[in-house]
Amino acid sequence: MKPFAQQSVSFEDVNQMVWHHLEARDWQHNPSRGIATSIALEAAELLEHYQWADEAVGSNDELASELADILIYAFEFAQSQDIDMVAAIKHKLGVAAKKYPAEKFKGQKPEDKHKAWLDAKLHYKKTGL
Repeated sequence: MKPFAQQSVSFEDVNQMVWHHLEARDWQHNPSRGIATSIALEAAELLEHYQWADEAVGSNDELASELADILIYAFEFAQSQDIDMVAAIKHKLGVAAKKYPAEKFKGQKPEDKHKAWLDAKLHYKKTGL
């Protein structure tokens, strides 16, 4: 399975689109607690599409709209906290690679993957985050 191809724009392009949209409306929100709350609320709206089923209730456009809301708030939060999202994602993927080594998951049976996941959750110590 290949990843779905995204439009070819940089994170900085998206960052600037969000910034200009907010700036044009004087919507630079502070404190960041409000933005973090908004991310959680929008994530709950996305989750609502799966409340009683494994398949989404609603269209792909509705799911895309909820996901866009989450990401827009995420960019706004990153701006408010001076967070480089690319650096943060790279760092987090590195941490996850140590916590969940590919060789313990790739090609394994579902029950073995679950056992490896549980072992990592119970024994991995967060350090240097």
